Amino acid sequence: MDATISFLSERITTERLVLEQPSGIDVHAVQAFFMENRVFHAPWEPLRDDDFYELEHLRSMLIRQDIENLNGTALYLYLKRTGEDEVIGSVALSNIIYGAFRSCFLGYRIARSQTSHGYMTEAVEQVIHIAFERYRLHRIEANIMPGNHASVRLVEKLGFVEEGYSSRYLKVAGVWEGHCHFVLLNDALEHL
Repeated sequence: MDATISFLSERITTERLVLEQPSGIDVHAVQAFFMENRVFHAPWEPLRDDDFYELEHLRSMLIRQDIENLNGTALYLYLKRTGEDEVIGSVALSNIIYGAFRSCFLGYRIARSQTSHGYMTEAVEQVIHIAFERYRLHRIEANIMPGNHASVRLVEKLGFVEEGYSSRYLKVAGVWEGHCHFVLLNDALEHL
């Protein structure tokens, strides 16, 4: 765990992005991101009341995310273009389990204005590297509604394989929605 804590103090960058820890992000930038994309994200996320978008709630969320990052049970990151302050997305590894399972769930969201620029591909590639090299995870699972074609294309482009379908898997936009299970395995761990 010490290696993870040390890693969390590092600045995570890609060719065009900074992937910022919750502790390093401005809560007002997070609020602007969620507010500006509220309608765009609504079909793919749980129902959220107005309180979700309040600064007090978002501060608490960022603190909780930092604690989970430090505990090694999640990795929450916010995306900004290099040299800019605007939050354009987020990516997370959640429910990280170690031991014999060594697995997690992948989640992400991008600003409507930033789709089709390859930013999420760039960010998720970096997070996959972190999951496999730093956390030594064996399995990353992404659960995606079949109608979310952009998300399906993203994970397929990154090498995820569809393993199945679960009906009524998550409550999204007030309805229990079925999801396709996509998985990426860290083959290198199988030979250790």
